[in-house]
Amino acid sequence: MERLTGPAFVLLNKALGWLSLSGQRRLGRLLGSLAWLVRSEPARITEMNLRRCFPQLDRRALKDLARSSLQHSAMLLTEMGTVFTWPVEEWRRLARSVEGEQLLAGRDGRGVLILVPHYGNWEFLALVLGQYSVTALYDPPRQPALEPLIREARSRAGATLLPIDAGGLRGFYHALRSGGVTALLPDQVPERRAGVYAPFFGVPALTMTFAHRLLRRTDARAVLGAAVRCDGGFDIRFSELDAAIRDPDPAVSAAAMNASIEALVRTDPAQYQWEYKRFKRQPRGAANPYPRS
Repeated sequence: MERLTGPAFVLLNKALGWLSLSGQRRLGRLLGSLAWLVRSEPARITEMNLRRCFPQLDRRALKDLARSSLQHSAMLLTEMGTVFTWPVEEWRRLARSVEGEQLLAGRDGRGVLILVPHYGNWEFLALVLGQYSVTALYDPPRQPALEPLIREARSRAGATLLPIDAGGLRGFYHALRSGGVTALLPDQVPERRAGVYAPFFGVPALTMTFAHRLLRRTDARAVLGAAVRCDGGFDIRFSELDAAIRDPDPAVSAAAMNASIEALVRTDPAQYQWEYKRFKRQPRGAANPYPRS
């Protein structure tokens, strides 16, 4: 997406927006299948990650899961037509069910930190969270021309987006401390100084400690959120994280966070973005988990 120019980004979203959700998903499945057939880089990384995280799967089952995962990753692209262009009354009908919504209520004055892993369609979840005036961090695109377009699309339902810089982090902390609803992607690979190693599907994964610091400083409620693909739309799910996420030890907290994400992913592993190099920064001296063949 970040390779597009501004006009191309707008044109692509408008074209995808003319499709029904089922049409967008059919196109996504086609693109994902093609990515698998040509043995693309995302296909290679997906298969490596799945082999590492699901060693019990036989060759056929692993390849079937990898193909399905690539299809879901492609749907994230094709569903931009819905997320970025459909009117509010149309996309809201796609939220087929909402589970755990009571966890977002701020009756006790505490802020809410929603951890949104790369599962299902997190862009759609951001739209849903707009009705709660959510404040979310985002990583500005490498092409500056795309930034206002993406910000406008993602914030059109009421979300406040802050860049991941010093000012954005201060604003995010202030919103959470003031009792607001905030959202954060917890499974991106941080710099070594900003994370600790914790198991994810039994594999050491450098895991951010930012969420742990926020929870220790604000006593906010920690919630796991996801928009899971289902027939005709999305099931919106909110659940409490493992209580150990509040442990004073950041390594214990990170392990609890990863365990909660893993439990969600295991409900339908294909909907996780396995093409991401989640294990790219292994402990120093460890072998490269993504060697070139």
